[in-house]
Amino acid sequence: MFEDNTVFVIGAGASQEFGLPVGWDLLREIRDNSFFDFSGGPFPTTGNWKIFNAVHQRYEKDQNKMNKVFRAFGDIHSGVDTAGSIDEFINRHADDPIIAEIGKVQIAHAILKAEAISGLVPLAGREADGINWDNTESTWIAPFARALFDGVRAKDVETLGNNIAIICFNYDRCIEHYLEYAIQKAYRGVERKQARQIVKGMNIIHPYGSLGDISQISFGTPLEHADLYHVTENLITWSESIEEDTMVRGIHDAIIESRNLVFMGFAFANQNMELLNGEIVSEKAYFTDVYSTGLGLTKDIEFKLKKKITQLYAPDSTAQKYHDRIKIMYDVKCARFFKEQLQNFVA
Repeated sequence: MFEDNTVFVIGAGASQEFGLPVGWDLLREIRDNSFFDFSGGPFPTTGNWKIFNAVHQRYEKDQNKMNKVFRAFGDIHSGVDTAGSIDEFINRHADDPIIAEIGKVQIAHAILKAEAISGLVPLAGREADGINWDNTESTWIAPFARALFDGVRAKDVETLGNNIAIICFNYDRCIEHYLEYAIQKAYRGVERKQARQIVKGMNIIHPYGSLGDISQISFGTPLEHADLYHVTENLITWSESIEEDTMVRGIHDAIIESRNLVFMGFAFANQNMELLNGEIVSEKAYFTDVYSTGLGLTKDIEFKLKKKITQLYAPDSTAQKYHDRIKIMYDVKCARFFKEQLQNFVA
């Protein structure tokens, strides 16, 4: 099992190992899906029909609103690639609720599609497996689950994960989906309903929401069966997230109390770091040890990066005593990082 108060901060790079889009790939998909050509009449000759139909069915009796929505689609198409993420683009236009609305529609479409074709989905004919177990062995989630289960006896299965926190900045439900099936596989007699409740009982926080409860919107739901606007009800913009007092307090408590802070596939974007910042004003009775992937980063920015990390849980972000306890593995993906660093945060 993991050491008490180990906190995992999960970014897009961690889900990329399951085949989900990240960075430019996701932005490009959203950009392309925001282009609609109405030169031939009231229906587009070019554009994503699933997204068009979702909006058209919602606003077909309100032409003025329809015009505003597709003007906003044009703004996303022409401008989203100037932002680091769709979340940042939505935040840039925080005073325009239509940008937030259709940005969420685009996110719902992209991530639903990605879940359905992800590496977690079992092969045809083996749907009962729930997971493509062979695929996951090359990712970080398999050794994570083994470490989570290690030392936990069957009679104590309900306590799994009760000493850790997972702060997942991704909209997908890959972690929850995998753990649900892995618990059933690892512990004889645990039914799916019980496994799902165990996962729900873990402290897994999605600061920007997710596609929704797996019991209501199944993992891998085909796009043709999905109601995009229903899914958007579970998504949260950055400006909305900072108003969620209970969630933000839960994030801050986890960060401040952390003994091990593990970043995987995380890009350290300013708005996300602000959400994580517990704004601690006095020293804790113990040090926090930090382990992080740094794929795409270099040691040239190490001081500033360590300063950004330290300010999350310590009063002096420049103090060398804190920086010395931060280990960053550059040019390493999550799977290798997790396997090599695991012993640092297991009990």
